Amino acid sequence: MHPLSDEEFHRASRYVDEFARQIGANPVGAFDCIYRSHDFPDTRMVIKLRAAHEVYALKIDVDSPGTGRLKQEFDHLTALSEYFSPMKDSDVVHPVYLSPSQAFFVTPFIDRPTAADLIHNSIDDTQVAQIYRRAGAWLNDLHSFRPSKEYRFRPKWMTDLIAELNAQVPPSVRAESDVMLRVLLAEMAGLRGAPETQVLAHGDFHSQNLIVGQGQMVGLDFTETREKLAVYDIVDFLKSDVFRNAPTDAIDRSGIVQANKQMFLRRYRHPFRMDVLDFCLRARLLIDWLSLWQADHPYSAYDEDRRQRLGDRLRLAFQKP
Repeated sequence: MHPLSDEEFHRASRYVDEFARQIGANPVGAFDCIYRSHDFPDTRMVIKLRAAHEVYALKIDVDSPGTGRLKQEFDHLTALSEYFSPMKDSDVVHPVYLSPSQAFFVTPFIDRPTAADLIHNSIDDTQVAQIYRRAGAWLNDLHSFRPSKEYRFRPKWMTDLIAELNAQVPPSVRAESDVMLRVLLAEMAGLRGAPETQVLAHGDFHSQNLIVGQGQMVGLDFTETREKLAVYDIVDFLKSDVFRNAPTDAIDRSGIVQANKQMFLRRYRHPFRMDVLDFCLRARLLIDWLSLWQADHPYSAYDEDRRQRLGDRLRLAFQKP
């Protein structure tokens, strides 16, 4: 749980009371902040509350009345809920209420583990492999929501970002990352302009945004949903694999456990190029690693563990042709 300031508590209380009145429930008692944005801690958070014998998640964005961010997400959830409704294995959290102020909306709270919980913590490799398989199937369903388009791959933004981050890391780190960046630049020359698939993408498809339901995988947090290359959603999910312990020979050139990558792709049917996926995975892991070496940022024990894991995977990935 995350503590709330007095101002945040009073704001959340107003929002909770508004929702309770909307559904005709008795005044809600205690509620808890279960999520606070890392990048926008003062304006974005999620409140868990009980009302009318149901448990709900109330998502707040203080700036949303001006940006339209939550209304756009609520509209996506509304359309996607209808689209996923006939599906047996895939779903999204269902929209319940959007405040007229657009500062918050409400969905049911699903008390189930996320894919990240299991990928990070399960000791059962077979169970985790099935999570990857089900996640790939869910993403395949999402990417089928609209007809796909062909779009040319433009990777320069990744190498530019790596170069920018690389300038701000300790010399010992730069000595390694310079070599990795040169490899990526050489590969990029052959991939630039390659035909790839553009879809309505989740936009932030990390493993904490997929709930492992009873028989269904349930997606949430569609604030970054937009048209983009399908491969970027695949990368966002697969990069969680760095938290799995695995023998050296199990890691392929993308930096991911090969068996887990294959399981994810088993039920993903949209076309993509494997060389583009591998390039993007290595670039994304390198971006994440360098981001955790920036001198002007405080790092937690979790960040330090992730930094170590990313470095280990990158060293293995760039040893392989």
